[in-house]
Amino acid sequence: MARKKPKVLIIGTGGTIAAKPVNNIFRCGEFPQEEVLKYIPGIEENFEIKTTNLFRVDSADIKPENWLTLANAIYYNLKDYDGIVISSGTNTMSYIATAISFLIQDLNIPIAFTGAIVDPTQVNTDARRNLREAIMVAGNSNIAEVTVVSNEKIIRASKARKMNASEFACFDSIGGEPIGKVERHIFYNNGPYRRRSRSRPKFYRNLETKVCILKTYPGFSGDRIIEAVDGGIKGIVVEGLGVGNLPMIDSGMERAIKYANRKNVAVVISTSCAMGKYWSQIYAPEIGHRFDKMKVIPVFDMLTETAYIKLMWVLGITGNFNEVKRMMQKSYCGEVTEIREQKQRIGAVV
Repeated sequence: MARKKPKVLIIGTGGTIAAKPVNNIFRCGEFPQEEVLKYIPGIEENFEIKTTNLFRVDSADIKPENWLTLANAIYYNLKDYDGIVISSGTNTMSYIATAISFLIQDLNIPIAFTGAIVDPTQVNTDARRNLREAIMVAGNSNIAEVTVVSNEKIIRASKARKMNASEFACFDSIGGEPIGKVERHIFYNNGPYRRRSRSRPKFYRNLETKVCILKTYPGFSGDRIIEAVDGGIKGIVVEGLGVGNLPMIDSGMERAIKYANRKNVAVVISTSCAMGKYWSQIYAPEIGHRFDKMKVIPVFDMLTETAYIKLMWVLGITGNFNEVKRMMQKSYCGEVTEIREQKQRIGAVV
């Protein structure tokens, strides 16, 4: 008896993986997904594939409102497929994939994002390989998480970052190794990951989109925070220097943070470093203790862009500071090492 072929849905959103030149102008999303599949001969011998096209744009033009549309499309197809592939532009793929990680939780099947650096019409394209590998992960792997599949790597979405603008090996897993690797077969690394199950996924339908990222730098002024608050922002991710330090001398920083507190605007502190974690008591305990007296939320080893997306999700659920802090510091999709683990690791230093 022939083995039943895994059912895989491919949702196209545009990007280079579905692009081609038209009148000498490079157009993202010009190819519908069913056309891209023609570049992967034999793939439908092993998988039952259905395609649909949700957006046909550059990934830079996919906004938070579109994340909700995509999440809705994924959620209502979960029960009918063994896995789902999302093809996207690479520039904001990790943002989109991370958003789906928060919007749809307790997954029971794989959701694999993939894209390409070179469009599928070119001889040297990576589109065919990446799409084939993403289909394999969606259909055959045991990983019931949202992942970015690129250049053989299977990366947890909340830890994925585009690190190279032009090389095929453009994505890395930040702060930990990838979940696995896909070649002719799927290989799993030693780290934990969520497995396929019969769980019932949870769908969150709200995001507070009035959230921003402020990157600190020498000479950064707290006035930037005040301007954001006065502009109607509801949450701010401040990317600190090193382990999370902020300019405090003659910067108006403390005054600005207290102003945000009074206006009920959440202030989250992340680290600008690709490795390590925010923990200001390690390097500058006097600043850390001052932060403790203010309503500042450290997010440890969470990526800044992940913190930005997560804060949208959290503020879409609650505006209570204590609850926002609790949720921001809790791991929902492997995005952060929780505080009890942080203290265990650095207790000898603090």
